Amino acid sequence: MKKFVLLLTLLLISLFAFSNTLSMISSVSGSFQKNFNPYFNSGTTYTSKGFIYETLFYINGYTGETSPWLAKEYKWADDLMSMTVDLRNDVYWHDGEKFNSDDVINTFEMIKNFPALDTGSVWKNGLEKVEKVDDYKIKFILNKINTLATQDLFSVYIVPKHIWGDLEDPSKYADENPIGTGAFKLDQFTSQVFTLIKNDKYWQEEKVHVDKIRIPAFTGNDTAQLALMNGEIDWGTINFPNMEKIFVGRDKKHNHYWLPGGNPVAVYFNLSQEPFSNKEFRRAIAHAMDTDQIILMAMTNYASKANPVGIKEGFSNLIDNSQKNNWFKKDIDKAKNILKNLGYKEGRDGIFQDQNGKKLSFELMVPAGWTDWIAVTQLVSSQAKKIGVDLIVSQVDFGSYMQKIKAKDYQMAVSWSTYGESPYNFYENFMHSKNAYSGSNRSGWTDEKTDELIDVFRSTSDENKRKDAMFELQEILLENIPAVLLFYNPVWFEYSTKNFTGWPSEENNYTSPRITGMDKMAIILNLKPVK
Repeated sequence: MKKFVLLLTLLLISLFAFSNTLSMISSVSGSFQKNFNPYFNSGTTYTSKGFIYETLFYINGYTGETSPWLAKEYKWADDLMSMTVDLRNDVYWHDGEKFNSDDVINTFEMIKNFPALDTGSVWKNGLEKVEKVDDYKIKFILNKINTLATQDLFSVYIVPKHIWGDLEDPSKYADENPIGTGAFKLDQFTSQVFTLIKNDKYWQEEKVHVDKIRIPAFTGNDTAQLALMNGEIDWGTINFPNMEKIFVGRDKKHNHYWLPGGNPVAVYFNLSQEPFSNKEFRRAIAHAMDTDQIILMAMTNYASKANPVGIKEGFSNLIDNSQKNNWFKKDIDKAKNILKNLGYKEGRDGIFQDQNGKKLSFELMVPAGWTDWIAVTQLVSSQAKKIGVDLIVSQVDFGSYMQKIKAKDYQMAVSWSTYGESPYNFYENFMHSKNAYSGSNRSGWTDEKTDELIDVFRSTSDENKRKDAMFELQEILLENIPAVLLFYNPVWFEYSTKNFTGWPSEENNYTSPRITGMDKMAIILNLKPVK
């Protein structure tokens, strides 16, 4: 009898201990390497960003709103050449050492001395130095006005000086036993599964209702999908075809998904070549695109529709509504008339030719193996043929694909642009000449007026001036069409309410469900275990 009571007690303790355990997918790239360096990108380091290591402020990935985190507040100087930041004084590292200004200053000096760690280019974007005012106040000093520097500075993960300050080369540091300020500490680790356990000394511990996070390794989407379908995973992050039927349909009460828009995908032109340098030719291609069909058929209706000016719904106040009449849309007859006005003649096979009889036939490049994008390019090719342009899909190894774009050795390509924290970042990435070919400006759009307007975003903190510049840029974008925006790649997010509630959704879109940064913590702080 005593043995039975003991076993029952142990069972109840075990059930209670694991009742608030969250299981999630961080990657589907196979076995884990024990590397939690927050400046690297992998399944384990994605986990360390936010859960273990934190930033000074949290920039919401859906709304762009900035909230205090390790820092309480910041204030720009009148001349916008420096910013003071007040730090929290109730934060401790996992090993009990107290967090203070020295940790922040050492972090920024470290990424200056080891540029490979400066993934946000904070030093390239005008940071001159970081000064200590006192133990809980620092000053960022710039060498040029850059009011969007907050998005760079506030996205740096702060690491402890008493550990990282002694490293010979932190850019090669695997950080196998991470010590952060975050809500979770590394618990157990194997190459197939690792766990994080709640930090009871966390500075906002009372808001965290998840006791443990379990993260198994997966070799591919198939095994991860099976785990989701079987109810083994609370938080999924994978491409899941026919999700409504085989995932939601498995448990309609608990299984859900939300796929907000991520980085935009577009048809890019090599503007250094003819006829792509002709904006009217680009306009004809734009009028050939049926983005609804592309989203439905190639992206299985999971991608989000992108408007021609690339401004997401969370920032709709920055859309110039007076220019909506200029938004291009599918119009086969208009596209053909444009080509005729350019002097092209339609051949017997329906493909237009120039005066020398050369067909409008071009290579449309896509990364090899990217099955959804390959389907996209095939549809783009089919749609272009309806206006008399022959686009031949070319699948290219990803490394060669990126090199070809950088070297201007391509004609057309389906590719993406990094959106960033707001439309201001997107326009800079997408249209500024400094990012031509080697950055997200893959078409190579170069225009002095465009650069001047984009530079306004960083040279002022006046939102009205930024908005005016944004309106002018939309006019330039619609007039010149350096690329044709097709859709926003989905942020893959599946979740179960069987064990936890409070997940973000289309109706409750309090953050973006991205797992690669601090957005994870906004979600964790909203989750409540099901009793």
